[in-house]
Amino acid sequence: MAACLAFGVFAGIITYSLIRGNNIESGTTVAEAPATQNGNNTTENGGTGDISGNTGAELSYENVCDIINNYNQNNRNMYKYDDVDYITEEATEEAPAAADEAAPAAGGDSIQNTAKSSSESRGTDDYSRTDEQVAGVEEGDIVKTDGKHIFTVEASTFGVLVRIIEPNGSSSKEIGTVEIQSSDCSEMYIYEDRLIMIGNEWGYGYDFDELGNYEEDDFHPAPYRGRDRRKNRTVITVVDISDPTAPHIIKTHSQTGSFNTSRISDGYLYTFTEDVYYSEVDYEKNAPEDYIPQIDGDSISSERIVRAGSEDTNNYMVMTSLSLSDADRFTDSLAALGGGATYYVSTEHIYIARINQYNETYLFGLIETGNTTTALTKFTYKEGKFTKDVGTVFRGQINNSYYMHEYQGNFCFVYTATDSDYEPYNGLCILDENMKRLGELTNIARGETIYASYYMGNMAYFVTYRNTDPVFAVDISDPTKPALKSELKLPGFSSYLHSFGEGELIGIGYGDPSLDGRQWDNTTKLSLFSLGQDYNVRELSKVFTDEMERNIADQNHKAIFIDEQRGLVGLGLINNNWDESSGARELNHYVVYQQKGDKLVKVMDSVDEKDAESLNIQFTRGVRIGNIFYLCDPTGVREAYTIGSNGEKWKIVK
Repeated sequence: MAACLAFGVFAGIITYSLIRGNNIESGTTVAEAPATQNGNNTTENGGTGDISGNTGAELSYENVCDIINNYNQNNRNMYKYDDVDYITEEATEEAPAAADEAAPAAGGDSIQNTAKSSSESRGTDDYSRTDEQVAGVEEGDIVKTDGKHIFTVEASTFGVLVRIIEPNGSSSKEIGTVEIQSSDCSEMYIYEDRLIMIGNEWGYGYDFDELGNYEEDDFHPAPYRGRDRRKNRTVITVVDISDPTAPHIIKTHSQTGSFNTSRISDGYLYTFTEDVYYSEVDYEKNAPEDYIPQIDGDSISSERIVRAGSEDTNNYMVMTSLSLSDADRFTDSLAALGGGATYYVSTEHIYIARINQYNETYLFGLIETGNTTTALTKFTYKEGKFTKDVGTVFRGQINNSYYMHEYQGNFCFVYTATDSDYEPYNGLCILDENMKRLGELTNIARGETIYASYYMGNMAYFVTYRNTDPVFAVDISDPTKPALKSELKLPGFSSYLHSFGEGELIGIGYGDPSLDGRQWDNTTKLSLFSLGQDYNVRELSKVFTDEMERNIADQNHKAIFIDEQRGLVGLGLINNNWDESSGARELNHYVVYQQKGDKLVKVMDSVDEKDAESLNIQFTRGVRIGNIFYLCDPTGVREAYTIGSNGEKWKIVK
């Protein structure tokens, strides 16, 4: 019996790692691809999903207080095991602290992203933009250009410092700065003559009364009695950059919660934050300021509080809209009980996918994911106004926002689930505008987990991994009968996919170069795929970086530079090798590859520079203005290169 229990615990650990996308050792299981059509994985509306009215007016402040307190009490009861508390709420954030989770970028209904900022009128139109999932929905980042200037963000003594750079090759110079005090900056935008910065405010967190109404016990020891008085806050700062040599702040806004992600669409900024309410205390109904999110210091009205899912929770997702033509006040705000979500934003709708933690099973404090479900909730937004539509629940989970896609009015997503034997499997499901299932493929690649997905027109491409790297191509043009068209099994592991010109995909992942890519390794692998007219996926070529070099593609897709027209892909590499002579770790560096025929050729490497220094890859970006490539970090422009053609080595601009 002891052996059986030990095996069960071990299986739970392995399954949890597979589902969460943690480090996975290479196994010997060969991927399978049975495509059982129209499976029964989703729960139709009317099941456990919350499909209540659009306004959420059924929730009073007292209702909200009861929901949070019920969750907290259940949480304390459930996780009192050998005096150890187990945390239940994990926010599967899309972009915490400018690091968007393992994510390929999807290009909407066209192969090449075409979303453009309205700031184009300020400078040349010939410049690169932050990689975006949906054409027409702009995403923020920590380095931006409008074709006329480059903007970078650096941590300062009192907050963050934005540098405004006048690009001129290697003679680029800083012409202006603006400092935001007591705040971080996770994302920023350039919109016409305004710079918008978004980040977490300093000094806010949980602060407890010295005296409280609770008796000291296992869950309320003396130092933690009382109610929490302060909440995490996200700050939005609007800066006038009409004179880039003298930028100045014109407005600051705040909303409850830690920053998750943001978008700009049709002249409005949409900001999403997450807020978890401390589980060790019970909240009082007559003190709503303690448990209701606040917008610019005022509590959100009960008419603007809805539920995402039907289970109790102590987590909010807070969304706001701000007109960038009149940034004096928020246009609208909405709080959804049941945060900790992954977000997908189309040009008309917002979809949030929230894992229902209460549906997980706990054995000796370990999490088994066989019962995990996800609540999907759909919102409509127009001219800055939010409306809650409908929701549903399905078995399994969506591990990344780029696994979701809106196509011809329907909603498509890929997911990973586990069966009763804790074996993972994958599927693709299509829902109609009312979140009812139209068609589904399930039981794909049993024993494997989805690691990357990309949508191009009527085709969905996704990669699973355990021992091999299958690339699946699914035709979603008939939403009632999604069809698996091809499967290419490759050695290695891809965690990022992106279109790379007409009929081609680029994949970034890992493989063992000594075994031609077979088995997982810490060495970065780039693959160039051809997408044939017969839907077949074919690997044209692959390249490996130096051994033991990791990349940031599986952490933040915005850190990857993609120029499909010129066939360029740039990325930072984290070097885990050690110099035998000095004993120091070798330099982190930035490389760019260019397509030459069916091959990828390295045309730039920052370690080739004279007196090269190690780069902080998380904060390094590449931007293009005209025919010049600028390698930037928080301090500004590090180096400028003339973009060559046909795989020629790039030269530093003198």
